[in-house]
Amino acid sequence: MMFDVLILLAIGFGWGLRRGASVCATLCLPAIFPTIVEQKGGWKGGAKVALLFNLPRIVALTALGAVVGLAGFILHGSLSSLNETWIWSVGYILVGVLMLGYGAYVYATTTNRLEDIAEGIDCGKMTHPILGKLGFGTPRGKAGLLLWGTIVSLACVGETAIAVEGVIVGIIGSGSSVSAGTGALIGASAFLMFSIGAALPSLAIAAVGSSLVEREKREERLLQLTRAAAVIMIVVGIVLLVTTALSLM
Repeated sequence: MMFDVLILLAIGFGWGLRRGASVCATLCLPAIFPTIVEQKGGWKGGAKVALLFNLPRIVALTALGAVVGLAGFILHGSLSSLNETWIWSVGYILVGVLMLGYGAYVYATTTNRLEDIAEGIDCGKMTHPILGKLGFGTPRGKAGLLLWGTIVSLACVGETAIAVEGVIVGIIGSGSSVSAGTGALIGASAFLMFSIGAALPSLAIAAVGSSLVEREKREERLLQLTRAAAVIMIVVGIVLLVTTALSLM
């Protein structure tokens, strides 16, 4: 039983790492790049930004894992129907809207700033008179990072849960000595390992990126990189909205 649990934890971590290096990196990194550019603190600062962004997902997945483990003990069956619930589609729609809106805002402000620099105008940091007061709604502070991380977790929790749910239920169902508490602990541990694996790529890339950005002293280059991240956010937002709409038809 113990060996099976260790294998489960390794599988969860590996699947999470694969997910984090692909889909999760695409969703997370463009959104937090403007924050990485603005903050100071080298690689530690970048890692902290990524950690705050990933923290809600780690908590949500761990809690869901406990539910999956408990349900596997009680029902001895699959929870694959979770993959079809409407909440995951709502999550993708919210992420798409946020990416599209925030990407457009970042693109507009960085473009204006680049034009000012080209014309020799120094207006300092450009912010929208209304949006500039809604910092908590963008991933540029602790509250914003946690908020965005929570919304992004809605989009990925459902899909990622199904990846290890079947293995968890199989192990719990085959163990005659498994109690409800043990089942919940096994499920929570597996999903915790999954979420840690999913967070590691963005943590590493954010740390390296922040260290490199801190060495760049040319504002124009940083603005160009930020604008490129904004374009990626816009594209990701459009793709998420279109694909989610098609999947609901």
